[in-house]
Amino acid sequence: MLKNFPEKIKEILNDLASEKEIYVAGGPVRDVLLGRAFKDIDLTVAHGAREIAQKICHQYKGRLIVLDEEEGVFRVAIEGFFLDFSRFRKGSQSIIEDLKERDFTINAIAVSLKEFLDTPPPLWTFIDPLEGQKDLARRLIRAISRENLLDDPLRMLRGYRLAAELSFTLEPQTRKWIRESASQILNVAPERITMEIKALLAQNAGKIVSTMAEDEILFTIFPELKEAEGVAQPSFHHLDVLGHLLLSLEMEDLIIQSPESYFGVDEIDNPFVQVREDAQKQIILRLAALFHDIGKPRTFAIRHRITFYEHDRVGAEIFWSLGERLRFPKKLTKEVAHLIRHHMRPFHLLREFRQSRLSKRAIRRLIKDVPHYEMLFMVAMADTLASSGPDKEPGLEEELSSLFWEIRRFHRETLTTQEKKRLVTGKDLIELFGLEPGPLFRELLEAVEEARAEGIIKNREEALSYLAHLISKKYAS
Repeated sequence: MLKNFPEKIKEILNDLASEKEIYVAGGPVRDVLLGRAFKDIDLTVAHGAREIAQKICHQYKGRLIVLDEEEGVFRVAIEGFFLDFSRFRKGSQSIIEDLKERDFTINAIAVSLKEFLDTPPPLWTFIDPLEGQKDLARRLIRAISRENLLDDPLRMLRGYRLAAELSFTLEPQTRKWIRESASQILNVAPERITMEIKALLAQNAGKIVSTMAEDEILFTIFPELKEAEGVAQPSFHHLDVLGHLLLSLEMEDLIIQSPESYFGVDEIDNPFVQVREDAQKQIILRLAALFHDIGKPRTFAIRHRITFYEHDRVGAEIFWSLGERLRFPKKLTKEVAHLIRHHMRPFHLLREFRQSRLSKRAIRRLIKDVPHYEMLFMVAMADTLASSGPDKEPGLEEELSSLFWEIRRFHRETLTTQEKKRLVTGKDLIELFGLEPGPLFRELLEAVEEARAEGIIKNREEALSYLAHLISKKYAS
């Protein structure tokens, strides 16, 4: 069972198995039965969890982390692995009583540590008082009781996260309990909610998030999404704003899974590889897809048609507030809000692209404003895939893909070369034009680079002449 574990971890576990009545419970047992790899081991003892953890830390130079002082849960970190020690829960006198105090039946299965180490899984003597193995076979997330869920309301959110992670279904009675108790999630610290949200959105989460909307807990966590329910849209769309956002998340799951299916393949490079290998980028993309139109309810107006003027700007502001409320990491909030703020730009550029009027300056500005523009286009692609109204332009996804590769080629063949060898620098502005460093520097150098991208200037002599013209014009005004 431990062939991929460091020898030190194996030694610790073998020593523990020979000395104490100790059980492996929850996640590791579940994952073995599902044929999944696991990295951390949950160990349950009748008493003395802290003492055992402290002894191991001292003997093997590990690090002790107190997870729950009151319940007696302690983590030992050694060589990148975690050993979690907990005493029987809530004063239980046996492992069976302990298991009955857990969250879901599939997490309430245990086996002695000795058997876990020495015996093949088919021969294990399982301690399974709540028939968790049957629920594993049925691919079902079933809460042990409503009371167990409310012992720690975060368990409700964890149920959806497990369903996404394992591709399981939440059992109807469990969903009913969650619907009835959804408001209790607000009693959980925002940081803990955020941790589960991020874990959920690191998976294909679209369908599960729609289930969360049906069960109302999504709106308890994100009341901003409730505002989108029933908000009508122009005939480009076939759903209200909320339905569109939920479907956009499902589409983003598909795009993340296989971006080449939507953008095609370039023989020279694949800008989507990093996204596929980076869980953090996937979380950002899914949040951006889910919230990209969150500004629409507050900008809804009917003029000659339904409009949402500046919904991208308002949406970014809403997400900033949301991120602060839930205490999202600032970098995460900033990157998602940035994508929301710019999510309409690919469609604005597309109008020019169709008429062969797309300027190099516009392309360059997009790349400068949104360096990870491949992510922006992945959000835009999810947006259009989730729109199927009668007035939607045919072939929009194919045009969006063509526009992306046009921008990508310009970036690779023109902009990257220019950035490696600039024609003029700030030093020139000081030594040749006698300017003092300040905000004007960036404005002038950017203007030169834009002119260069458009082919107006091609060499240093032309760049200096262009600068002289700009400076004289600036000071003349």
